[in-house]
Amino acid sequence: MLLPACSDGGPAGIDRPSGNGGVSGAEGPTERLAGMWRTVVVVEVPGDIQTWTTTWRFDPDGACLQTVETESLAEGVSRTTERPCTFVAGDFEVTITFTGAGTLEFEYSFADFSPDRLILDGFEYERVA
Repeated sequence: MLLPACSDGGPAGIDRPSGNGGVSGAEGPTERLAGMWRTVVVVEVPGDIQTWTTTWRFDPDGACLQTVETESLAEGVSRTTERPCTFVAGDFEVTITFTGAGTLEFEYSFADFSPDRLILDGFEYERVA
């Protein structure tokens, strides 16, 4: 079971927004994604509750980094995984190629006309830098 860690309902049970959520301007897709984005998801598994914090860093030059920190309440331990990557952004999708580990394509948009609330593959991220 996935439980959102934010008060606005978060990713659990939401439909992906279509389009770009109304964000417009002179910036291209790469510039709109550039920055650091974070989401926190709470996961309940038998005998444990885990917090997954995912951070994406998208650089204007097309480099990126995915960092996932998993904390287990039962174990009292956190684990961090970093995955360097490159990305190419279109108007509504981004193609991410992980170094030595394949390519994924995600849909993205911006929630409530905000350039600081990214919906990436159905999960809402907030801009942190």
